[in-house]
Amino acid sequence: MEKLNIFKKVISFITSSALSVAILAAYPSLTDGKVNNASAMTIAEMQEEINANKSKISDLQSQLDALAGNKAQEQQYQDTLNEQIGYIQDNIDLLNKELESINADIDSAQTNIANLDQSIIDQQAEIDENIELFKQRLCAMYVTGNDNLATVMVGTSSFYDMLSRVEMVNRIASYDEELINDILADIDNMEQSKKNLETEKLTLEMKLDEQQKRKEEKAAEMDNLYDQMSKTQAEIDRIAQEESYTSEQLAELQAMNENFNAEIEAEIARQAAAAQAAYEAEQQRLAQEKAAAAQAAAQQAAQSGDTSYTPVYQEPAYVPAPSASGFAWPAPGFCYISSYYGPRWGSFHRGIDVGDAGIMGGAACASKSGTVIAVCNSCTHNYPKNGSCGCGGGYGNYVIISHDGTYSTVYGHLSSASVSVGQYVEQGQVIGYIGSTGWSTGAHLHFEVRVNGSAVDPMGYVSP
Repeated sequence: MEKLNIFKKVISFITSSALSVAILAAYPSLTDGKVNNASAMTIAEMQEEINANKSKISDLQSQLDALAGNKAQEQQYQDTLNEQIGYIQDNIDLLNKELESINADIDSAQTNIANLDQSIIDQQAEIDENIELFKQRLCAMYVTGNDNLATVMVGTSSFYDMLSRVEMVNRIASYDEELINDILADIDNMEQSKKNLETEKLTLEMKLDEQQKRKEEKAAEMDNLYDQMSKTQAEIDRIAQEESYTSEQLAELQAMNENFNAEIEAEIARQAAAAQAAYEAEQQRLAQEKAAAAQAAAQQAAQSGDTSYTPVYQEPAYVPAPSASGFAWPAPGFCYISSYYGPRWGSFHRGIDVGDAGIMGGAACASKSGTVIAVCNSCTHNYPKNGSCGCGGGYGNYVIISHDGTYSTVYGHLSSASVSVGQYVEQGQVIGYIGSTGWSTGAHLHFEVRVNGSAVDPMGYVSP
């Protein structure tokens, strides 16, 4: 009879496990409507979808990184163009100042040339007038002949007086000649100055033309740079639009994966609750069978007259651990908590992370005696990563233990689990080994305490 009961118990655990697997077939649709026919998707199918989305997300992120690099290059090129435009504008400003100075010099030379022209005209008129007067005196002296000299001598009082008058006549003639020579020299000087000014003006005009050409060249360079700047800005705008579109696609995929993960986690909790209910029902059935068997044995003994038979009451296989909190620290020898229960990274962290140095490969122990109701031991991605590999709904390899129908505990990111569904474990018993599977940035044990399927703060139940 005892062997029969044990066989029935094993059969019941197998039935319970099969029931847990069967539950996965009916999966509710995602609330955001992004996944079609989600009600027909199993957790495995959703994990495949998550993995496919993660591949797309990786590709989109690579595109975003490439776009960011291209935009940075275009922006750097635009900065270089701005710098070159600044230099050219400084050159143009300097050329404008030089052109203004040259134009002022040309105007000054033009004014000086005009003044010299007028001075030459004035001096020429004065020369013409003096020459006319000189001609008239020469003509008068020629007409009078010696009488002119006699006229000079007439009325002289002495020989000395006569010499003085002759000298005076000679001096007048010499003065007229010297005056004319001086004026002619002045005209020559002014003519030379005019030539010099005209040469200077011509040089300035040539320099003005040269500077004007340089300014036009700089203006053409400026137009070319502005054209390149316009093309660069258009490319930056195009990249920004592509970035926006790609970011929207990436955000949609990430939101879809978050919904998948939330549904997977909810389904795991629902599966655990269903398995626990099935297990308790099976335990109750076994207890009833044992009681009935004991009663039948007692009746048979009574009928046969065997008074030596004494019924033995057997406790159910599950007995709660008799301790103050009922829970023990799940990672003996490691006490550093790297992340606590509560909001984290834009979501909610439903447990604590024990991530001490050297924790990789450390033992994960049952926090409380109970029955293993869920095990995932298929994740091979035992290494740090910045995203979920999709295994175990992000938990990687995990174990869920039910304790009394109200409480359950979760042990995530294991390198491997060493227990199986339906197995009864004692408090402190090794149930697996700590690793970095699932969505794990480094080796640690993710530990949850759930009350009626809802996660609560584990620090209210355990302490290192």
